[in-house]
Amino acid sequence: MSGPAVGVRLVWLLVAVLVSTVVGLVTFILRTRLGARVSEAALWAGSAFGGSMLVALGALAFVAG
Repeated sequence: MSGPAVGVRLVWLLVAVLVSTVVGLVTFILRTRLGARVSEAALWAGSAFGGSMLVALGALAFVAG
């Protein structure tokens, strides 16, 4: 078996990007509410986005084969 079709893979990639974006936004909001500067909160949010994308893409690669 060759795995899911290209369209299905693109949909799952979009879901991974959207979930990672939400994780980054929540991190940004929480860091600014805790008193961090905007630039520092943006660094935290970027790290959270990158980390969650890494985990999501790893999970997708494992599941899709």
